[in-house]
Amino acid sequence: MKMKTKMSLLCALLCGAVFGGTEVPLWPEERIPSRQEGQCVPFLVWHTPKTLKSTAILISVSGGSYKGNGITGFEVAPIRDYFLERGVTVVTMKYRVPRPKGMPKHVTAWQDAQRTVRLVRAEAEKRGLDPENIGFTGCSAGGHLALMVATSSQTPAYEPVDEIDALPCHVNWAVPVYPAYALADGLDQNNTKKGNDLSDALATEFAFDAKTPPMCLVHGDADGWSPMNSVRVYHKLRTMGIPAELHVMALEPHCFMNEPTPGTPADTWKDRVWEWAVKMDIVSGHPCSRVAPWEALYDGKRGIGEQFEAVQGAWEKKGRRGEIAAKGDAMLWTKAEYENFALDFEYKIGQGADAVVSLYCPDVVGGAANSVAIPLNRNARPAGEWNRMTVFARGKSVQVVVNGEKIQPADQPWLRGLSSGRQPTKGRMGFGCKNGKSHTYFRSMRIRRLQQP
Repeated sequence: MKMKTKMSLLCALLCGAVFGGTEVPLWPEERIPSRQEGQCVPFLVWHTPKTLKSTAILISVSGGSYKGNGITGFEVAPIRDYFLERGVTVVTMKYRVPRPKGMPKHVTAWQDAQRTVRLVRAEAEKRGLDPENIGFTGCSAGGHLALMVATSSQTPAYEPVDEIDALPCHVNWAVPVYPAYALADGLDQNNTKKGNDLSDALATEFAFDAKTPPMCLVHGDADGWSPMNSVRVYHKLRTMGIPAELHVMALEPHCFMNEPTPGTPADTWKDRVWEWAVKMDIVSGHPCSRVAPWEALYDGKRGIGEQFEAVQGAWEKKGRRGEIAAKGDAMLWTKAEYENFALDFEYKIGQGADAVVSLYCPDVVGGAANSVAIPLNRNARPAGEWNRMTVFARGKSVQVVVNGEKIQPADQPWLRGLSSGRQPTKGRMGFGCKNGKSHTYFRSMRIRRLQQP
């Protein structure tokens, strides 16, 4: 190995101790594809949260015009720390720069990114993480790289170098932040027509293949790298039926998160990304949570009695979003039985009321004594405010996420029925309340099937 390469690897290892993890080279020695003199040695660093609350993994990279990039600057550290604080594992990656000679500007970085996804997938299960819950985020040129990884995983960026390259390199979600180079009028500079000419196509390197995942796009409206880069990507995803969310912030420039004013969108944009990740079940912490499409338990159109079993007159429809309200002490039972499922719903508890969801109930006539009962007051917001709960039930394993926070099994003495040897693993589910001085509401009630444990 050349002295320059040895020194680079030594520097990488020394720096890794400062940033809380060992720097892991991406490639075997002397087997880096498209290797060129003058480019840095690429590496990744694992960052583990103090308390692991999710099986998701987020890979984060910075921008730098494909001329430079780092793993500790303002485009990486804030979102890294934000996800770590919420119990999500983060991998930071330094890709090769400066731009390679004689080939497209992004090629060596794209090779490094595909390799990183494979290395992360290979390591995930050893760390108790989900190899099919890998996200990728980046800013500017890193946002372009995030789009390359997300849209073009079925296009090999390099020839295999070892057994790791037999693994797939697709990601399961992506967060491109003010991506550059996405439109024909800005392939290597600020968008000359501000991205407003709809005849300008998306960059040809984006394949938008069968493995293109859901995305959350974030951009500033005053960015010279036009927000239309993100808008056009969002439009493409929409035409493909791929769920996506788009946030364009008025008056915000490129690199908006560099020294933002506290409380402004440039400061709170990470909250929007997290809310999206919760909504998409990305950070739920349960593997196999995205196996089947959601089915509505209540469509808001037919009568309550047509879709549930309940005492006549005990429940009523209210509001514009299909809310079901209990007038007093009442239970609402599904007509079908369920096993191995994810249940997701929103609820608002009346003043002084107790609310519950019951799973695996074998006999609704005889009551829910043998079912798994989850009191809804746990970790709930004050009376009158909406909450969201997601329950993952696979056999006798039941995991609960309340308002985006996973409730650990050790904190679940209130989850009645799990310790009983008679606990069934199939049955009806019920929603109910008692002791309420005002209405308790349920809405957005949906379910999807999970694989057997």
